[in-house]
Amino acid sequence: MYNSIYPVQIKPYVPPQNQKQVDGKDENESSQSSDMYKSRRSGSTDPYGATDPNGRSSYPRHEYPNGQKSTIDYSKSKVNIAQIITDFKSTANAIGAPPTVIQEVEQYLTLAENQSLKNEPDKKLIQSNLKNASNVLDKFISQTLNKKSKVVENWIEALFLQQVDYKSDPSTVNEDFLVKLPDKETGDMKPISQNLASQAAQETPQAEAVQPQETVEQPQQEATQEPVQKEVTQKRSNVYIPQDPQVRKSFLQGKKYASINQPSKAIEAFNAALTQAQYIGDTNAEGMASFELGKIYDNQDNLDKALGLYNQAYRASNDNNLKAQALYAMAEIYNDVVYFEPAMDHYFAAISYAGEAENLNAQTKALSDIADMYAERYNVAQTYKFYGAAKNIALETNNPKTMGAIWSRSGDSLSILNENINALQDYKSSARFYEQAESPVKMAKNYEKASMVMRKLGNRKKAQSLLEKAHILAIRAADADYAKKIEKQLNVI
Repeated sequence: MYNSIYPVQIKPYVPPQNQKQVDGKDENESSQSSDMYKSRRSGSTDPYGATDPNGRSSYPRHEYPNGQKSTIDYSKSKVNIAQIITDFKSTANAIGAPPTVIQEVEQYLTLAENQSLKNEPDKKLIQSNLKNASNVLDKFISQTLNKKSKVVENWIEALFLQQVDYKSDPSTVNEDFLVKLPDKETGDMKPISQNLASQAAQETPQAEAVQPQETVEQPQQEATQEPVQKEVTQKRSNVYIPQDPQVRKSFLQGKKYASINQPSKAIEAFNAALTQAQYIGDTNAEGMASFELGKIYDNQDNLDKALGLYNQAYRASNDNNLKAQALYAMAEIYNDVVYFEPAMDHYFAAISYAGEAENLNAQTKALSDIADMYAERYNVAQTYKFYGAAKNIALETNNPKTMGAIWSRSGDSLSILNENINALQDYKSSARFYEQAESPVKMAKNYEKASMVMRKLGNRKKAQSLLEKAHILAIRAADADYAKKIEKQLNVI
């Protein structure tokens, strides 16, 4: 229907000859959000303990053969709210909605428009009214089709991922933003709003659109019975299991091949699962297969393909956890290629869906990543702000591993900012949490990082004492390699 990603436009990308290694999964802080905790910071198997010799967190970025950070062009993706509202009104009229529906839609659009005319528009109020308007149109389309439709809602959600200027300026029209797609009948290229209107108009014949309300009441009731049943079924288990045997078989084969590092076979199996899921209309299975395919292409540094599949997973699935994971994965890509605003937009969207799913671990992870981005830009206030939010949510989990990870990461970022005293306090707290979790190696690593901070402060005696504690813990955990590493540091301190 539209170029959703996409809040950015992706150019063809040739992966570098030296592909990054596909590491095994890091230690999960929660089984509920294992994929969310996967580290993209190459060069370290410990996403919370990667430090350079100066004690700074080491966050390598993707480099491409042309020496640049990214082949993504984000310069043309900004759109003004006035353009969105105008396109929305055109769409409502084009699908042949009756006057009562158009009137209800325009009420919400008027509220959004009035807010956009203020000196400081409230972004949340504008988005809320646009969502309400999209729900009205989708309800009308669903009634006339006798099947669930989210065509307008999906369009609006994609718009929210763009760089939207919420201060109304009707004179601003971004032609590049109007993604053009071929018309099904003429083949001519038409803007997104015209294609959306064309698609909806084809789905809702004019003759049916003006039928009396009673003719669609019964189909509406029948159409809502199946999704309600699916929702109940999904709540019985934390993991969605495809009911179609062919989808389930192909999906499990894909997981197996992916786990033994056979990406070609995994792609073939997941594509089979995806095709069958689309054929039978199992949107959750479609989302799952798309997400797994996205991970494979992501590991191969085929970023445009990965973004498209992650986006497909986000749009197709009704599961908020999967939506959060897909958005988070997109945010990580944008973060890796050093695009601050799109990364931030996707992180916040991931946090929102994780909140809907009551996935506290996922929220703490995304908030910490946002804080890290600010730390890399030496923004002290924002780093404290977002790590404070991450810590508050981490405490709600009552999971010492989650709390230990967040406090340790906070220490890393504060160390980057030379907020050394607070960094030491965070490492101390992290070690205490990991002691509760009976994770001696994690405790040792926090003592090691605290030792590096002490060396920066010029306190060699305290630095040595902290390293000795780390050495004892490494021996206790029977981690001979790590113990030898600590010994080498003790010999030169």
